This record gives sequence, C-alpha cells and structure tokens, in this order.
Amino acid sequence: MTGTGEARWVALDELEGCAAGEMRTVKRDGHQIVAGRDGEGRPFALDNRCPHEGYPLAQGELKGTSLTCCWHNWKFDVKSGACTLGGEAVRHYPTREFAGRVEVDLSDPDPRSLWPGLLESFEEGLWKHELGRALRDGVRLLQAGYDVRRLAIDVARIDARYAEYGSGHALPVAADCLRLTAGLEGPHRLEAVALAMDMASESIARLPRRELAAPIAGATAQELRAAVEAEEGARAEGLLLGAIDAGVPREEVDAWMYALLADHFLNFGHQLIFLVKAQELLAGDDDRDAWREIYAAMLHGIVTGTREDTLPYWAGHQSRLAALDPELVELASREARATDFCGVSFRAAVLDGSAAEAFRAVESALRAGVDPEQVARALVVAAAERFMRFDPAVDSDPELAETWLWVTHRFTHAAAVRHAVLRWNDPRRWRLLFHSAAFVNLGRPMDGAGALPEAAGDGSAASVMDAIARHDADGAVAAARAFLASGAPLEELESPLHELLRSDPLVRPIFVAHAVKTLLAALEEHRALAGEDGADLPLLAGLRFLASPHTERRVRQAVNTSIQWVVDGRIPRKLTQ
Repeated sequence: MTGTGEARWVALDELEGCAAGEMRTVKRDGHQIVAGRDGEGRPFALDNRCPHEGYPLAQGELKGTSLTCCWHNWKFDVKSGACTLGGEAVRHYPTREFAGRVEVDLSDPDPRSLWPGLLESFEEGLWKHELGRALRDGVRLLQAGYDVRRLAIDVARIDARYAEYGSGHALPVAADCLRLTAGLEGPHRLEAVALAMDMASESIARLPRRELAAPIAGATAQELRAAVEAEEGARAEGLLLGAIDAGVPREEVDAWMYALLADHFLNFGHQLIFLVKAQELLAGDDDRDAWREIYAAMLHGIVTGTREDTLPYWAGHQSRLAALDPELVELASREARATDFCGVSFRAAVLDGSAAEAFRAVESALRAGVDPEQVARALVVAAAERFMRFDPAVDSDPELAETWLWVTHRFTHAAAVRHAVLRWNDPRRWRLLFHSAAFVNLGRPMDGAGALPEAAGDGSAASVMDAIARHDADGAVAAARAFLASGAPLEELESPLHELLRSDPLVRPIFVAHAVKTLLAALEEHRALAGEDGADLPLLAGLRFLASPHTERRVRQAVNTSIQWVVDGRIPRKLTQ
C-alpha cells in the first residue's frame, strides 16, 4: 500500500437526488463504497465491506450517523468509520460537496498514518480474546508496511501489559516465531506471528492492565537484588525502570537480571528462558518503551515466581550450593585449563547418579578449570538424553502430575543456561550450571526403559515427516537417525519442520508454545553441538516429542482430580518433587 498524499476527488453521481438517511452502493476504480447522506443530510462514504466478515454494509440500516451491518449487528459511525459495537473500524473516505455534486477522495492514505489505529485495535482484539479480529488487524498492518519483528515485539509487549504474574509463554514464542517467518512473504508472515498471538490472547483475556511502578533514581544492582529477595515488587520495579530511564545500558541491565536468576531456581526454569528469549527478540531494537514494559513484566515474574530451590525436594542442592558459595568467585575465576573433561562420565553422574553426585560432577569440573561453556554443552546433551528417555506412560497416567511438558522444561532450561553462560561473564553464572544439573537429575523418575531406535528408512526428510504425521515416535527417531547419517543438509529437514509448526500440529496454545520453543531449541542445540558426542540427541528428542500422541484436553481428569482433592484429600502424585 502506498499513499501519495495528494487528494484524488471523484464525483459520486449516484448520490444525485439522495435524501437524508439514504445510502447507495458505488463502485469506482476498484473501490466498493457505501455512500449516502446521514440523518442530517451530510454526505459520507465508507468501504462497503464490513471489516468483520466482508458482508455489504449497503444492505444495513442507517439511523442518524450510525450504520448497522445487518449480518452481525456491528455498528459504525459514518462520520469516521469508527466501530461503536463490534470490533475493527471500517475505512472512511473523505467527502465534500463541490459545485453542486458530492465528491469522494479515493487517494490512499500514507500507510504509516494507519499504524496507530490498527495497533490500538490489534491490542484490543488480543485483550478481548478475539483472535480473528487481531489477525485481520495484523494482516492490515503488514500490508501497510509494518515490520514483522515490530509486530512480534508488540505481541510480547501487550502480553507484558496485562499478564497477572509477569510475562508468559507469549514472550519466548514471539521471539521464536520470527525464525518461522523464513520463506514467507508479505501478510503470510502472520502465519508465524499468529502462534504468539494465540498464546497471548488466551493468557491475558480481559485481565486489568498492570500499572507500572514509579521509577526510582540511582538504582544499583545490589539494591535491586535486595528488593527482589525481600519480594518488594513495587520497589524492585521502580529501581529497574529508574535505571532504564537513566540510560543504564541494556547489557548492564541484562547482567542485573542474570544475577537475580542465579540467586534462585525459579518456576521450573521459565524466567531464565524468558530472559534469553527477550534478548533475542529485542536485539538491535532501540524502542526504550518496549524494553521497559517487557523487562518490568519479566522482573514481576521473578519477584512472584516460585523459588523451587527453597522447597524440600531441592534442600540437598541448596545446602551444597550454599556451602560452595564462599569459594565460587575464586574457583570460577581460574583460567580454563582442563583438557581431559569426559562428557560421557559427566552425563552419567547427572543422569543416573544421586543428587549429590550430580552436584559433585559440576563442582569437580569447576575445580579442574573446565571451561563453563563446555560444561553447559554437556548439560544440554544430558538434558536431551533425559528428554529422550521420557516414558509416555507417565503422560497418560491420570494419577500422576507429570506430563510431556514437565520433561521439555529440563531441556529448554539447559539450552537457556548455555546461552546465559555465553552472554554473562560473571562468576555467578556457575550457579546456573548447578541449577541445570539438579533440574535434569530430578527428572530421573520420568525415565522409561526403551532404547534409542536404530537408524531406518531411506534417509530422506520426507520419511521423518511421514513418521511424525503418523504419530510414530520411534519411527520418527529412526528415520531422523538415517537422515542425519546421510549427510544431507539440515535445512532439508528444518524447512518442513517449520512448516509443520506453522500448521497447528497441536491445538491448545500452551502445547503449541512448548512444541515451538522445544523443537527450535533442538535444532539450534544440534547445530551448536556439531561434532561432539551426543550432538544428535537434542534433535532426536525434539522429534520424538513432536511425533508422540498428546492428550491436550484433560477436563474429565481435572474433574476427577478436583473430586479426589476436595472430597478425599488426595492430590496428584508427583514423581519429581
């Protein structure tokens, strides 16, 4: 869409003799218009297609300045095109009376002039959980030249404004969906962004907007950490916003956030994943307001999040880490020098050892001067193997709390830890490694007994996709092993996997969110680990998850669980807590 800024007035001879309260259909130069005179005789012109479902407004009813679409009762103000009952506005064309004739300006407006109104309607559509409306506005924005990255940022930003307990899964999906726009053009790029929109819309539906705290000047990292530790949310948020407003560089603020996340293992690792993805989403973006809103919501999630490491099932880990803390800075500052680090024995300790043995595996690497990045990569492989071992019977057992989603977190958290180690050069990053090792180790009760399927098939990407379509998890792994052994470029498999993620292989937004972030992390970690032992495990585990049948709606199970809890005092049994 391009606008010249020059009016293009065209006579509407069809309105000759048109009385007040009458309207007619007019077609001019590709425009289909409903034009007429309102109740006071003033001329008006609107797009004749209702923005809801495209039915002709000319078939509706005009009362005064209100035009009602007869199909679904949406109402529009003919003076501006604003929707007074329903959803989006309809295009309004300027009119004038000149030399006794009614004329309409058919020039296209500057596309940028449309953005504010479309963005306002886009947000309202998401907030009201009217996904169709938000999608239509998304298409209009992209047609008007709006940047798809900005649109993804806007989704995360809108989620941040309303999310009750801080940013949710819409944030990482907004970052990930940009990868899924590869190969898409124009409005079709919305196919990827829609995944984040759906997640946000469900999560924030009609929640009140969360007011931000007043900025506090002169913030330091120490003051922020003290406020968070004391769960003084308003003060913590004020300190963060004050720092951002004072021009503290984003890299420094990121370091503050990483320090907060190293203090505690929070919410099954979600907050660390969210920070890593927020950095990716906002990379190269200079919109300070978006940064403020998204980071304030992430901080709110940190303050309100469950500190898993303070719970009984983490007690041993917490005491061991507390005992090591006084040495941590000195140990982590040693120059990397170890050359005999054994990833296989390290993974065995993390996967199959006791909690204490998993901890000691990381501690021994630290004392030996192993590069933190090398330990982080080994933890990614260990987490992928835990993911690969998951017993689907756990997912289908109504007496258990654990599901597939519980095991995906171990892997995506380990992937986030690897990114954090690369991005945050601070001795406390070692705490994140200990968190990851403990989290992976605690997942052992979800393991099944099955062995990794041998490579099978013709080695084509099509055979992998066929197995996924048939929900043949073992077949997908076997076909993927054959594909990887063939030496074919990963892109041959990556492209159809991206297409699959865009085509709703799962239904509920929370499952879609986990499929997107897990599979994209699997592809990324497979590349990052190239040439190392276990490099294929992340991708194989991700494909097994995608190919496995999933029970997404558990309403009856939720009813029975509620009865057991309220009537019998029984809660779902947990294997990992």
